[in-house]
Amino acid sequence: MPQIPASQFDRLLQQDMPAFVDKTLAVVRESHPTYRQTDDMLRGSIRGGFKRALLHGLTTDEQLMAYVLVMFASAPNFDQHPLVARVLGDQRFSIEERWERLFEEDFDDVWGEIAEPDFYDGEYWNDPTLPKAKPLGPDEQPTADDWAELVVGLKQSRGPAPYPPATRQELDQARQDLVDAIKKRRETTPQEWEAKAREAAKGLSQKRP
Repeated sequence: MPQIPASQFDRLLQQDMPAFVDKTLAVVRESHPTYRQTDDMLRGSIRGGFKRALLHGLTTDEQLMAYVLVMFASAPNFDQHPLVARVLGDQRFSIEERWERLFEEDFDDVWGEIAEPDFYDGEYWNDPTLPKAKPLGPDEQPTADDWAELVVGLKQSRGPAPYPPATRQELDQARQDLVDAIKKRRETTPQEWEAKAREAAKGLSQKRP
């Protein structure tokens, strides 16, 4: 009896793409019951979202569906936010780690910026080949200190300005928080990851495509 590689189980739904699109459509309709677009219009948006997710290196059924749900919940061009693009392009980490990084608590303000009306670009539903996050070159990869400063800056932005320079203690704590977060993500099961991604998508400011 032929053996199916374990990796293929993560892509079984993609073997019947029309059915996969319809399954995703059902989830979109459930999450956004007030949408006035026809099913065919939404199917086109979903197919474009799948293609865009694949351009970023996301490959599993769960990842593709989660990416589309986030597009519907925030903006189809959410990957063009500078901080999102930076995370998705950081090839030092696996795509699973990069994707889940976007849903950490310190990215709440980023999603708030993505939810602003002037950020939204509906053309990204129609053409998945529009500019996407460009992978960083070897000399452009952010260092541990860069990430620590980013974490501290995001935390400070929740309070009133002016924002003082990060202290050594804050940077050290931020680096340790990142180490702990990466370790936790590596221990997360696919089922836990999918549930977290879907919950994050539900919590984002909702928009019509």
